[in-house]
Amino acid sequence: MEIKIDNFNDLRKSGVKVTVFTVKNIKYFAEFTILLLANFFILLVPLKFSLWIGRRLGSIAFHMLKIRRDVVLKNLNLAFPNKSYSEIFSIAERSYKNFAMSMIELLSFPKLRMKDFLKNNIEFEGTECLDNSFMKKEGVVLIAGHFGSWELMGAVARNKGYPISFLVGQQHNIYVDNLLNFYRKLKNIGIIPLKMALKSVIKALKNGEFVAMLSDQDAGRRDGIFINFFGKLASTPKGPAVFALHTDLPVVMGFCIRKPEKIRHKIKFVTLDFRKSGNNEKDIEALTLKYTQILEGFIKKYPDHWFWFHKRWKTTVDNTENMY
Repeated sequence: MEIKIDNFNDLRKSGVKVTVFTVKNIKYFAEFTILLLANFFILLVPLKFSLWIGRRLGSIAFHMLKIRRDVVLKNLNLAFPNKSYSEIFSIAERSYKNFAMSMIELLSFPKLRMKDFLKNNIEFEGTECLDNSFMKKEGVVLIAGHFGSWELMGAVARNKGYPISFLVGQQHNIYVDNLLNFYRKLKNIGIIPLKMALKSVIKALKNGEFVAMLSDQDAGRRDGIFINFFGKLASTPKGPAVFALHTDLPVVMGFCIRKPEKIRHKIKFVTLDFRKSGNNEKDIEALTLKYTQILEGFIKKYPDHWFWFHKRWKTTVDNTENMY
């Protein structure tokens, strides 16, 4: 049988898979290639040296490339109105360095012997609730933010024996997205795609898994709830609260705090004490506020650990122009 094909749409309809090399695809592939080359170097050298390189790259990105520097400084000025310009500038630069080191730690997953790394460089605090849930084969809603080396925290927690799964959104660059998920799976971390969150998260929690969710970025109008964050209302993901209230499982927050030695970390877990009121809508708001306030407290204590690059206050309550 002969099929007449006049254009790409006809070709797609015929069932033939077509890859169209758009400018965006070429850009993504170029970014991925550069990342692979950098990753190859990171895997060759000792971690301490690559972390040193990371701090230098962070400084370059801040001072010379000025990647998102205007967003970072606006966020910091909003969060810390009483700090001087020099203090804000210093926090901003250190946040670039910390983020660069955190990404290097993620890209170092293939070479990290997690048992040795955990023994020599990781200190845990507040694991009682996790240990209790693990013994009972009970799931945990594990909430984290883009704070410290959050990817490393998941990997070492998984190596410690906790059944960790990440709820992850897809990166714009699919090549990078696949690489990051491959590295997570190397450390036996489960992956739950964000688009399959509703059923998959509940199933995982009921199966006794600890599902880790990042809940500190703008969630828009449809998926977010407006919560006071550093004195300004911010659209905040309500998913963790919804899952916790639906399953009646423990809610624990995790924070990865980098020590002065740079390679060492303290991982602190905070268990949330929360009781339902019977009003589901109010409970979602109250629980979301509670873990947002805890996150804010840690950011105030370690301001250079948070991901200030994101336009956190982008969605406004009254549709007025956002600060960015």
